[in-house]
Amino acid sequence: MVAARPEFAVGQTWRCAGRTAAEAPLVLINRIDAHPLGTGDIYHVSISGVRIANPAAPDTPIEALPHIPVIRQTFERSDAVYVGTQVPDPGYLTGYAQWKREFDAGNAGSFGVSIAEVLEFIERSIAARR
Repeated sequence: MVAARPEFAVGQTWRCAGRTAAEAPLVLINRIDAHPLGTGDIYHVSISGVRIANPAAPDTPIEALPHIPVIRQTFERSDAVYVGTQVPDPGYLTGYAQWKREFDAGNAGSFGVSIAEVLEFIERSIAARR
């Protein structure tokens, strides 16, 4: 359940439950797009404060993800707590542009699961590419 500030806005930061007690992801909303089918909003977020295994450099985990598209349920399923606001991170733009091309072509979507599940999915996907 989202604790505090149920309306989401660009620049908001939210602390979410991680995969372990030591992981405390911070989610920054960089952009909000209305879904073209009218099914809600897509939040383009950056996530920091994570430790994703990096097979290419085992001693150097990935600590931030510049662009992840999520929907409202992601916040609701992540025990999200409003932290404050900051300037959006322009680092999301490259990933957003790639996602937008694929989304418009019908080849990409957005996550509706918890942030912990998003992180687990990304870690598994990276490991599978090795």
